[in-house]
Amino acid sequence: MRRYPPLLLLMLGLLGLFSISCDSADEESGTVTLVGQVLDAETNEPVVGAFVRILANDAFDKDPDQDRLVETDSTGHWAIDIKIDFTVDLTIVATEDAYDTDRRTVLAIADREIEVPTIRLRRIIAEEIESGTPSNILLVGATNLVIGVIESGSDEVTNITFQVADSAGQAVNLDDQAFVTFRLGQQPGGGEFIAPTEAPTDNNGLVTVNLSSGTRAGVVQVIAETTTKDGTIIRSKPVAVTIHGGLPDQTHFTVGPSQFNFPGLAGILATKLPISVVVGDKWSNPVRTGTAVYFNTTHGVIEGSLRTDAEGRGTIDLISGNPLPSQTGIAIVHASSAGNFDPNDNGEQRVASFFPVLFSGFITIGVSPATARLGQTYALTVTDHLGNPLAPGTNISVVAQGTKVKAVGNTDVDLGDTGFIELDNQGLPSSYRAFTGPGITQFTFRAVEDLRIDEGGFPTLEAIKITVSGPNGSLEIVLTAGGAQTRTVGATIEQLPNGHVMVRAPER
Repeated sequence: MRRYPPLLLLMLGLLGLFSISCDSADEESGTVTLVGQVLDAETNEPVVGAFVRILANDAFDKDPDQDRLVETDSTGHWAIDIKIDFTVDLTIVATEDAYDTDRRTVLAIADREIEVPTIRLRRIIAEEIESGTPSNILLVGATNLVIGVIESGSDEVTNITFQVADSAGQAVNLDDQAFVTFRLGQQPGGGEFIAPTEAPTDNNGLVTVNLSSGTRAGVVQVIAETTTKDGTIIRSKPVAVTIHGGLPDQTHFTVGPSQFNFPGLAGILATKLPISVVVGDKWSNPVRTGTAVYFNTTHGVIEGSLRTDAEGRGTIDLISGNPLPSQTGIAIVHASSAGNFDPNDNGEQRVASFFPVLFSGFITIGVSPATARLGQTYALTVTDHLGNPLAPGTNISVVAQGTKVKAVGNTDVDLGDTGFIELDNQGLPSSYRAFTGPGITQFTFRAVEDLRIDEGGFPTLEAIKITVSGPNGSLEIVLTAGGAQTRTVGATIEQLPNGHVMVRAPER
């Protein structure tokens, strides 16, 4: 075997290592292909014309002509070939004037195509959208679609904003600015007005008009119009604004019951009587919806308050209950509300009214004479147990029973409502007295021969039946030749010295 000197062996080994190192360096250098896409972060649409720059410090080949900058195409895609000296992490930076800068990092290996993760840029400058010719006028909104008449205490002005848009629904900008005129359509005619009557749109196609109320409640319509360059008139749909009334006014404050006489003492627990109000302002319009009206009563129980509707109306109930008006039967109901500001009183005026109501009770019948006799004229009294008229809807019936006889006079009577005599204006039960007298509490009738019946024999009167029925109950009395009797269970009969008879219904 041939032997080599040690020094030669060492030199040969170092030469081999150098050769291996050079071969390895050649394998790591070369060209890498980078591909990717740049998108809008919000819309996911491609960003066209964005610049993509490749950064890697000293890893690039030192070729001075190598371009390390590329621009995205119409789909946001980009691709570039880069010469590298060795495997390295490359930084890809994407920029565009209207967007924030963003970047990605990838491992670049020679002679390979590397797909760079999608870069999403966030817009920092709003995109300017071109608009077309005005085509529509749309309502954007109003500060209030309900306002009050002047001096109502409510908002008297509302701001209405419209937007002028092109045929694609895009708001017109300043390049296509429109001059919009405003006018009123339907209106109550109380002096309401708009300002300005004309105004230009802003860069968002917006324009605003102010509507001020007048002295009348009702609905007012606001219409916006503009004329295009070709002479076409474009108008909005009418915007309806409700003008409601002001505060209650004494002259226009009306309150009263559905009837003035109700059977509140007739023994039926919690009998109800509806009480209604109609409230207007000083312009004679209904007050604003929800105006409060307060109530109290000297007798019985009444619902404390109500809120008026759009017509200024409202209804509550008066309910029979303690304390009952046991002496006169009359109660006084008071109603009030807060009216306009009175500088003399340093506050709001009190709008108020009151009225009497009759609590009627059990039926009492008085008749004279108390016996049945042909040709006799009878005096009939029908009241409640306090001597007051019975409630509306009461029927008084008188029937003569026998042969060839009939009753004439007040024989079939339906009572109406009760009226009052006002003694003073103190607002107390003693200030009023219910009307009584002929046709209300006093009646007359006769039992006579019925000449319409063509038959033999003499007329014979067997009895006279008197029946009273209605909301206060029912009571019947029968007059015979021997005197008076009643068929109403629990009723009492009292024979008076003057020949009168009094029949009282039982208390329920």
